[in-house]
Amino acid sequence: MYPAGVAWESNPLAVPLRMARTPQEIAELPQRILGDVRQALEKARVDTPPAVAALIFPMESVTTTPGPSARILPAEISSSNDAEALGQYLRSSSRTLPAVVVSRATGAAMAWPDVARLRTDLSGLADVFEIVGLEASWAFSRAVPDMCQVYGGASRVYPPGTDWELNPYLSPLRFAYGKSERESVSRTLVADAMSMASSGSLTIQSSPAARTVVVGEVEGVAGERALVKIPGQFPGVIWPELAEPGLPAERLFVRRMRVRGELDADSRRIDVRDMRRKPDDAVATYRPGDTILVRVVNVSPANCDVELFPGFKRTIPAEYVADEVADLRELMTVGEILPVWFGGVEEVTGEWLLSVQDAADATEAVSTPSILVGGPPWLVPTHAVHIDQVEEDSAQSELGDDEGATAAELSSAFVEALKRDNEQLVNLLKRSQARVDSLETQLNEARTKLRESVRRKSRVGATGPDDTRLFEREDDQLTFEIRQAWARMTQPAEKQLLPLKPWRYGPEFFATFSGVEGISREKVVEVIVHVLTGRDTELASRERHQLRRGRGGDDPPVVRTGGEVCWRVSLQSKTPGARRLHYWSCADGSVELSSIRIHDDFRP
Repeated sequence: MYPAGVAWESNPLAVPLRMARTPQEIAELPQRILGDVRQALEKARVDTPPAVAALIFPMESVTTTPGPSARILPAEISSSNDAEALGQYLRSSSRTLPAVVVSRATGAAMAWPDVARLRTDLSGLADVFEIVGLEASWAFSRAVPDMCQVYGGASRVYPPGTDWELNPYLSPLRFAYGKSERESVSRTLVADAMSMASSGSLTIQSSPAARTVVVGEVEGVAGERALVKIPGQFPGVIWPELAEPGLPAERLFVRRMRVRGELDADSRRIDVRDMRRKPDDAVATYRPGDTILVRVVNVSPANCDVELFPGFKRTIPAEYVADEVADLRELMTVGEILPVWFGGVEEVTGEWLLSVQDAADATEAVSTPSILVGGPPWLVPTHAVHIDQVEEDSAQSELGDDEGATAAELSSAFVEALKRDNEQLVNLLKRSQARVDSLETQLNEARTKLRESVRRKSRVGATGPDDTRLFEREDDQLTFEIRQAWARMTQPAEKQLLPLKPWRYGPEFFATFSGVEGISREKVVEVIVHVLTGRDTELASRERHQLRRGRGGDDPPVVRTGGEVCWRVSLQSKTPGARRLHYWSCADGSVELSSIRIHDDFRP
């Protein structure tokens, strides 16, 4: 289909060649050609009568507002009546699709986002409207709540439902300041719309004839999309936003990965949401003692929320990050990937025991689960992202040489993807993005070093593997570890102020120590140092109190001959199975390490 004018002569990609080989493709061919006609008409801003528009633009450019007095709502909003109708449609609780609303800057002949591309990329996933002229712009501003307007060249995607009216941040405003930002703002709007589509129970609204279930193989990632080879058909594409919003394609798809999903023949988009793994099943492979990777989703002074898998969140208190920290926001930021030690799941409450203090280095973490069946780990250590991207880029160079995938099959999707990548890179360079990335990297590295410094100061520290097996007798070994930990945990000027008290081991201590599970040896040694230096009386995280003979607050304390009192400090907290260290405060000023028990065990 050749559009009016001669612009297509210098841009052959604007007039894609449509071919049909199988009976199914032959049946779909008229609909695909009609889609090309619709796009050409929209691009030329053809002012079609409403009755004709209803036939030509049944999906992308015409929407029907609910109610008995339903009227056709054009894609180009140029009058106050249309603007008011658009506001009514957006505020309807029965609306099922996200809606993209684009405005033009004052005096601009076109919107900065690529409206035609938005309609193509979001076909069946979102409605796309463009506000043209001051009259329509002012009318639309009156038709929606404050802070929810779109004008002056800005754009916004409105999610289904009406929650955005009370919380405008559910519908973020996107800006562009010229045609040079067309590619970046268009991508952002597509990502917003697809993220909103994937977060609900949206069904793609294309004709049933245009949708089929296909099985294919990922050829690689280009233009932030996965390219899929489908036997006997033209290639398909998968948008990462439809699988997991905010995650790059390289963390969802890997070359030669088998995929199965619903193909929209018009856009060649494959919906693979049915391949998503359930969060509980995905994290079931973790075992107590593993160091795992998590993503920070929220940080407050007292705790941080982390995702072990999208939709599977847990909270880590500040005392499990570092004993001496005033505000966790100084040590981590939202979106950061952290190594965390997994101590197991409490049987009664189902609570996950997680500790940043006791984690090994991120390079020693076990592999994270994949979002989609057969996909790559959804998280990798931050420093490994660059290496992973280099390997992925290397794979892209081989796409055209793979057996069974001819240049004719991949050329259209691949060339278009690379073209978009090139445009984006030019824009990024113009905005000195490389400099911004460098500064962000330096900030992340500084934050990581600070967190590691605080963590090492407040815990035993990184002991070599041989340090735990230097003595035959277990009491000699533990004594060595305690003294070594004390030396590392105290500054030179503190050592005279915080000496180790004389201590000995009770008859049941090593039996209970060797039988303890769900907590690292380093953590136990760290708490023993706190007890022997008297710091357990200062640290709220140790929860020091006298051991009582039962659960009740009025139960008498445990006291032995000579009036010596048994004390209890926390090795863990916030779970009935949390471990406790019991010790005797002896009359001669020394300490007897008595036992390690669970929370509900009141034996000394």
